[in-house]
Amino acid sequence: MTFTLLKLEGGNRSLEFDEADLPVLAAFLQRNFAEPDMQEQAIHTNLVIAGTRLMYYNEWGDLCLIWLDEKGALLLDSIFTRLSAGEA
Repeated sequence: MTFTLLKLEGGNRSLEFDEADLPVLAAFLQRNFAEPDMQEQAIHTNLVIAGTRLMYYNEWGDLCLIWLDEKGALLLDSIFTRLSAGEA
């Protein structure tokens, strides 16, 4: 299980993970934040988790969650910290 939190230009965050870790992440999110509201878009999916919008993006097997509003960076920091501590 490998998760990486990239801090991008302008304060953005991207939680990167392997395709094999998608079930782990999905179970973690459902267990801790209930069922996310998923809004399918043309090339990505918007997730609303704990009132925060995140973008799920899968380009050629490189999966990531990117924050879409102010609270998203803090939420991704928290998710990364908990998953890295083994709370899967």
